[in-house]
Amino acid sequence: MARLAVIPSDPIEAYKRKGTTSWLKDYYNPLHFFEEVYLLSPLEEKEGNEFSMNIIPTKSKQLKSRLKALGIDLVRAYGGYWACDMACQNKVKGVPVVVSVHDTNSKLLHDSIMKADVVFCVSEAVRKLVLTKVKAPDMVWLLPNRVNFDIMRPYPRDELASLDTEYPFKYKILHVGRKSVEKNLDTLIKALKMLGKEYCLLAVGRGNTDQYVNLAKEYGVMEQCYFIESIPNEDLARYYSWADCMCTPSRWEGFGVVFIEALACEAVTVTSNIAPMNEYIIHGENGLLIKDYENPHTLADIIKVACTDIQLRSTIKKNTRKSVERFEKNRIDQREVDYYKKILAMKHNGEFNLSLWKRIFPMNR
Repeated sequence: MARLAVIPSDPIEAYKRKGTTSWLKDYYNPLHFFEEVYLLSPLEEKEGNEFSMNIIPTKSKQLKSRLKALGIDLVRAYGGYWACDMACQNKVKGVPVVVSVHDTNSKLLHDSIMKADVVFCVSEAVRKLVLTKVKAPDMVWLLPNRVNFDIMRPYPRDELASLDTEYPFKYKILHVGRKSVEKNLDTLIKALKMLGKEYCLLAVGRGNTDQYVNLAKEYGVMEQCYFIESIPNEDLARYYSWADCMCTPSRWEGFGVVFIEALACEAVTVTSNIAPMNEYIIHGENGLLIKDYENPHTLADIIKVACTDIQLRSTIKKNTRKSVERFEKNRIDQREVDYYKKILAMKHNGEFNLSLWKRIFPMNR
């Protein structure tokens, strides 16, 4: 067994605030493959052991010596920006650095990614972006996000009555995502005005709500809007199951885990007809895709269809869960472990003792 060092892009406390810590143990050590996992990050404030990880606050300049002292076999950095910089600029000879990229925002992909030994991409759209910088396509691998089918499952109506009481509207729209520009909550609030008083909107996600509250007031729909900072991951499945429509019409996404969660819960999902969502959602089959996602009138029209077309809803619900079986947690965990085995075998063969340049262009050896 081997030792893994992880550099997450967020501190552990951020996951605690979001209520998503239940999956951290398996996320950083899938199938418990590694004997020991060390979290080495400048974002941590104190040493400790949580979620089966040894947490050691580590500044960038301390990383190389710490990797040597701990006998680390593999480094995994999450995100193509600062964590990637830290891992790739402080490499130890023979110790492979794996960087996972989760976003199609080019500003979040730093040039340091060119020094990574292996890159995991959550979607084909992300892989396309990574290949604009990384010149070794054979070392850029797909590793999609995963969904836990035990947690994300459809709930029967009789277990959702309390939500009906709490939100007494005929049609319920659920938006899940950060309060940030890429999640396009502003257009959805404008669409709510066109939908009328029978519809309400639950916007779940962290971030400053001021501009969205002001917009809801401007459009006269504030009484139909509920801004919720977070819902524990274990409870979110109830909301997916309960809502008449899950709609996050994103302007861009790296993968969009909320969509495969919603599909696993048999939610009727509306989102933008862009990659990567249109890589796993087929319009009219397991969800609804909208091209003109900046147009509140068009968005309102498709939401109305999602909420009221009984035959279409029935067709979609029959297909949702099986359409995301390939992202089921155990399957993706096994793929990640298989990748790690392959990388460690390459390490054992001494392939990472060579410079990246010589591995890409062997004639220069």
